[in-house]
Amino acid sequence: MHIVKNLKNFLIDQDYYIDIFNDCLHVYRYITLISLSDSLIELKFLDFNLKVKGSNLTILKMDNEELLIKGIINSVEFIR
Repeated sequence: MHIVKNLKNFLIDQDYYIDIFNDCLHVYRYITLISLSDSLIELKFLDFNLKVKGSNLTILKMDNEELLIKGIINSVEFIR
C-alpha cells in the first residue's frame, strides 16, 4: 500500500515531498544541503528551509534531489 502512495506522489508534479518511510525521513526535491551533523540536518527548498533536529542523524541515501535521513528525530521545522 505504501508503494502505491509513493508512486502517486512521484507521478504528480509537486514542488517537494516529505514522508516517513521505514523509520526514516524521506525528502524529495530539496535544493541544497545547508548543514549536516549528528544532531541537525538543514536543507534548502525553493520557498523555505527545513531543519531536522534529533540525535544519531545520518543520511542513508542521497541523490541529486532526494535523501533518506535515519536517526532519532525530535523535531522537523519549516522556516520561511
